[in-house]
Amino acid sequence: MQYNDPDFGTVTVTVNPRARSIIMRPEVDGLRVTSFRGATLSLIKEAIDKHRTSLLKKQATQKARHHFTEEEKEELRQEAKAYLPRRTAELAYMWGFEYESVKIQSSRTRWGSCSASSSINYSFYLMSVPEHLIDYVILHELCHTKHHDHSPAFWAEMNRVTDGTAKQLRQELRKYHTE
Repeated sequence: MQYNDPDFGTVTVTVNPRARSIIMRPEVDGLRVTSFRGATLSLIKEAIDKHRTSLLKKQATQKARHHFTEEEKEELRQEAKAYLPRRTAELAYMWGFEYESVKIQSSRTRWGSCSASSSINYSFYLMSVPEHLIDYVILHELCHTKHHDHSPAFWAEMNRVTDGTAKQLRQELRKYHTE
């Protein structure tokens, strides 16, 4: 179901039988709402009104972000395929890590991931951040080849390979978004 809101534009409401609450996600051109079965439209509107100020701030942030064209995405993808596997190999050799493979994907929710079998995946959007933060993400995933969690041992390893700046680099990376 859809309706028009004077602040958000198009509000799209979907029902998810597994949902236990009303989830609201601001988008550039509207608001996406997922609700539990049985939620009335008046209950949904009440929830939106309760959080309207913070939702509008989030929507403004979405509008301010750079949105890549299809051509820009393809350039980032090609750049990532050429650079990230090579740089991963360099840093792995430099710091003594072993990994299975490197894949480039279009993930918009995370910069990288490392599987239990030490296969590393990167989002091609990683190429849109400064080079020192690309290295931070690569080192982060390489550290996951030894510690498959975010335990104190993992962060000790991260600090070893970043000269004690892991947490500062993580904070700096949070300023960037995939899209």
